[in-house]
Amino acid sequence: MLKKIVSLLACICIFTISSVQAEEIIISTGSGPLDSVLKPVKDAFEKDTGIKLTILFGSASLAFKQLYKDLSETAVVGTSFDNVLDIVNKEGFEVRGVESFQHVVIGKGMVRTIVNKDNPVSKLSKEQLKDIFTGKITNWKEVGGNDSPIILVMSTLNPATKGTFKKAILGNEPFAKEVLELGHMDELRGAVEVNPEAITFGTSAILSDGVKQLETPEVFRSVTLITKGAPPAKIKKLVDYILTGPGKSLVRN
Repeated sequence: MLKKIVSLLACICIFTISSVQAEEIIISTGSGPLDSVLKPVKDAFEKDTGIKLTILFGSASLAFKQLYKDLSETAVVGTSFDNVLDIVNKEGFEVRGVESFQHVVIGKGMVRTIVNKDNPVSKLSKEQLKDIFTGKITNWKEVGGNDSPIILVMSTLNPATKGTFKKAILGNEPFAKEVLELGHMDELRGAVEVNPEAITFGTSAILSDGVKQLETPEVFRSVTLITKGAPPAKIKKLVDYILTGPGKSLVRN
């Protein structure tokens, strides 16, 4: 009986030690990389490697700030390293030791433009998109739709996606002043679902049965993994898993 108790205690100790020693990667990220890369590979990566992915969700600038303050071990952002530095600098966040950061592109994500499912417009050219989001076109009838005002819906929490769209479609011209500003992608999606006149852009998180993705020029932004200093072995495993391993077939644009 004593031997059985000792054996049981030994098993419990082994289990406890294994649990304590289980590896974890704390990742800060925005909605684009979360939807296109991290969510698709998370379960498979954890199962195949035994490394847990703990995800802190926010925006590209918040993700980088969390990494900078050592609140996470890596930041995965939906833009280039140089662009995220530009974003945080414009927000007044001082970054020291820039040369110590390392970064690698691990994917790309499409910036999608959506309207309400009942909107008769299905296609917009680059010029039409630009004129709509700069405020030159203000009525749907100007692009083949109903005689109704266009409601522009935009996120205040996704500077990387917003910056990519602005550069690719607007040529960095300023957005229109009359804009309905909301937060996360689900809020943008919800606004378009209930407003037949609304239009917005964002990651795949804005897609649903209540909206229609427009046929437009394709706009992609890079998904960049950033570390402070050289990435440790567990993060290298994640990068390899995504770029050359089983995760390569799981990521989506």
